[in-house]
Amino acid sequence: MGNPPPMAAEPMPEERIHGLAEFVRSTRGHVFLREADRAMILRPNKIFRLNDTAWEIMTGLYATAEEPDPRAVAHRVAEEYGVEPDRVLSDLNGLAGAVLSLLRDEAPDMGHVRRVGFGTKPLEWPILSEIALTYGCQARCRFCYASAPDRRTHVREMGPEEVERVIDMIADEAQCPSLSFSGGEPTLIKELPRYVARAKAKGIRVNIITNGIRCAEPDLVDRLAEAGLDSAQVSLEAGSAELHDSIVGRPGSFEQTVQGVRELRRAGIHTHTNTTICGPNKHHLAELVEFLVRELLSEYFSLNIVIRTGASLSDPEMRIDYSELPDLVPPVFDLAQSLGIKPVWYSPTPLCLFNPMQYGVSSSTCACCESLLSVNPAGDVLPCSSFEAGVGNLLEEGFEDVWRGPNARYWRSKAAAPPGCSECPYYALCYGACPLYWDDRKSFAEIDHARPGANGRLGSKLGDRLWSFRRRVGGRVFGVGAVNATPGKARRE
Repeated sequence: MGNPPPMAAEPMPEERIHGLAEFVRSTRGHVFLREADRAMILRPNKIFRLNDTAWEIMTGLYATAEEPDPRAVAHRVAEEYGVEPDRVLSDLNGLAGAVLSLLRDEAPDMGHVRRVGFGTKPLEWPILSEIALTYGCQARCRFCYASAPDRRTHVREMGPEEVERVIDMIADEAQCPSLSFSGGEPTLIKELPRYVARAKAKGIRVNIITNGIRCAEPDLVDRLAEAGLDSAQVSLEAGSAELHDSIVGRPGSFEQTVQGVRELRRAGIHTHTNTTICGPNKHHLAELVEFLVRELLSEYFSLNIVIRTGASLSDPEMRIDYSELPDLVPPVFDLAQSLGIKPVWYSPTPLCLFNPMQYGVSSSTCACCESLLSVNPAGDVLPCSSFEAGVGNLLEEGFEDVWRGPNARYWRSKAAAPPGCSECPYYALCYGACPLYWDDRKSFAEIDHARPGANGRLGSKLGDRLWSFRRRVGGRVFGVGAVNATPGKARRE
């Protein structure tokens, strides 16, 4: 006896079909479909693989300049796969529900969609990009990973035509849907509105990462809004002027930064604040959260920990250890959630030491030369913005040669993960966290309790020495200001 035929889907009411079309129109700016790897990217940084049916449905709805027509898409897909159009419409409805849930950071039913975590399988193309336009800055942050503004004199800055060439490469060759302009401080570059407009013309979602000081100027903000700027991440290091100003090294900057947030929001630019947890502010994070809720009416904020590169190397007070985080961060998450503001966590951490997912907050992993395409002011591709030198230069070599080259592949392979981590059940979720953290520590003692073969055994010591050798020979590039970092490009094969 054969299997019974599938139950026929109920005909979809006409008003629901119109509702689906409206949903597609309202979410087109958030959904990016990349044919090269059949990925659905919800901008800026969520990536999913689609099965064949889901791909046909989503491209029929989103990858067209025409008005979305769910019924026409359903008939076309039904004819191709030999099913009833109402069945396809039902699937389409389910996909729309999944997209809505994902945009809300909820867990959807995703029969046609598979989420791709960074590192679970090396991505062939990035999903995020950034261009540091300059290492110049009005502030002098004590933790600055880039050693701004001093480093500006050591790194060439691309001219306007070169920056636009890189923007075009990001859109056309890297097929990357999101771009952040950073620094240093990007608002010091007078061509910033021009660059925003160029990226928007290429269909890219555009963000700036800024200290917010110049964003207190309405004229600049209005020009950025007119150019199409989508969002801004503004660095706010404390909930009080005294502490913020002392960390960023500029008296009066707190008031300017807060006003910058308000101006950006006035102009309709989606804006949130990011705080780098460091020694001086680590016990004042509750004050920050309360300020964000009370004064800025923020819906969410992001946190990361200081990266021991650049300026922080000469300031021991800046240092934060992974092992401190279980005591420091969960109370901040709890307070934020109780006040109705959503915390977002940016820093990769070893999940055996600190797992933000235990507190309902997403975790991060190293994005070096995988989900992230990071470009410095000279056009060099850095593993991430905290590295001194690059793995190649886009202007001289082009995207494909740099991105597929051996130096970039080293970082995508996760070869910089601490030895022994590959046997940990958390490995595919964190990859041992930030390689620059371990470069600075020169020891894996913090995670030895979780590493197979650790605790002083001979095999572990040999493994650590082998890792160190491979890191120097294969990784080649190191953090800004590190003793083994060499300014300029990485050595070529």
